[in-house]
Amino acid sequence: MSGLSQMKADLHDRLWKAQERWFAMRAEGWTKHQVKMAGVKEFGDQNHYMRAVLFAGRSRVTYERVLKSFIEFTHSRFEVQRLDDLDTRHAKAFLDDAIQRGLAAKTLHGYRSALSKAFALIGKTASGAALSRKYGEKIRGLVRAGVTTGPQRETPSPEIVRRAIEILRGWDARHLERTGHSRAYHLAARLQMETAARSISSTTRVGLEALKAENRIELVGKGGRKLQVEISVDLHAAIRRHLADTPGPLAERNGYRTAWRRAVQAAGGRVTGTHGLRRLSAREFYRDEYHRRLAAGAAPTEASKEARAEAVERLGHGRDRADQAACYLGEAA
Repeated sequence: MSGLSQMKADLHDRLWKAQERWFAMRAEGWTKHQVKMAGVKEFGDQNHYMRAVLFAGRSRVTYERVLKSFIEFTHSRFEVQRLDDLDTRHAKAFLDDAIQRGLAAKTLHGYRSALSKAFALIGKTASGAALSRKYGEKIRGLVRAGVTTGPQRETPSPEIVRRAIEILRGWDARHLERTGHSRAYHLAARLQMETAARSISSTTRVGLEALKAENRIELVGKGGRKLQVEISVDLHAAIRRHLADTPGPLAERNGYRTAWRRAVQAAGGRVTGTHGLRRLSAREFYRDEYHRRLAAGAAPTEASKEARAEAVERLGHGRDRADQAACYLGEAA
């Protein structure tokens, strides 16, 4: 087997082993959130233990595709023959070449994430993490300067959301008439809008046991992290009725996501995924919280700071995550 073929085979094996490590940890009762918190507690770095594992098959496939391109680049440019001989100068050359080719920021961030994972798998975690941080700042600077394009995050207007939910309600009713089976895509959309939950947290992870007293619902986020939030009385009752009549999860996630995109388009909006609901919900929560704090006597700067922190925490992120505040709240904050 040639040096290039051997490197690709070695990469494939190491990525598989990284995912198998997660399977073993999960079998022992670990959640992704616990893995993060262990890194924070012991090293002040939430990614410390996460770098050596892979949580999802889709991530493994994506990383392998990017890293095979990286291997081909280093084999051709530097005549590298072994995976363990890769170092940061090779990664810098690969990223600089990608920047020169004018790739979008989302693609560049994916490249640096994959490279960080690769360096963790060859025992060079610290240098890979440092390189990732450095190029993260560089890429964000290029976006600010207009040199490369940043991610396009479409957020529907409140009116488009209202119309789309009504369209989903009608489609769900017709589905029941046609098949005899109840469907709750419109309830999943309402739940996302009221809570800023991820689509998976408002569909397949919602069962009857999630409904709590006083109109509260327990949402299960990334890594199994649980959060109880209050929702409107009528939504709480509607979800309870549906789940009592139709045992199982509230909705099928992929079907809901597809239906939502179609509903937004039918409502006259630009096609956007369900994450647009999450952003709109976060922004409306921020505005309400900001005005509530102003009315309670807080200074505008303090009201904005605390409302922003509350909104980001409600999304399932740390209160001080300025990057998430910028991503979800945008100019609203």
